Amino acid sequence: MSHPAQYRNGVRVSERHGAGEWTLEKILLAALMPLGLWVASTAFTLSGQGYDIVLQWFASPVNAALLAATALILFGFASLAWKVIIEDYIHVAGTKALLIGLVNLICLAAAAASVFFIVRLALGSAPLPAGFGI
Repeated sequence: MSHPAQYRNGVRVSERHGAGEWTLEKILLAALMPLGLWVASTAFTLSGQGYDIVLQWFASPVNAALLAATALILFGFASLAWKVIIEDYIHVAGTKALLIGLVNLICLAAAAASVFFIVRLALGSAPLPAGFGI
């Protein structure tokens, strides 16, 4: 059971429970910056190339692994960032918990879908299951 909130000069004193999340957020951001530059440069070099060349790029295990890591780090960072925004601006406890759970679910689904499609492309499969393409 938590103890009552402490106040100093009318301001609530920090309970120091967010330091770990803050550190993790900064580590993810530090990893995401070079990976983001790599994705941007790759997108620039692959633009205008044919489908076969792009599939060859995805077939490289290094490229597929780096792209999957980028997706996982991106959605992990997004989940933490949205959690901080919700905690700062939503003050109703039930609504706050519901929104944090929803954001975590959306980020988890997006990360899983990203890795799924990256692996499909890396293995040479079509990006969408049969019947879903145009």
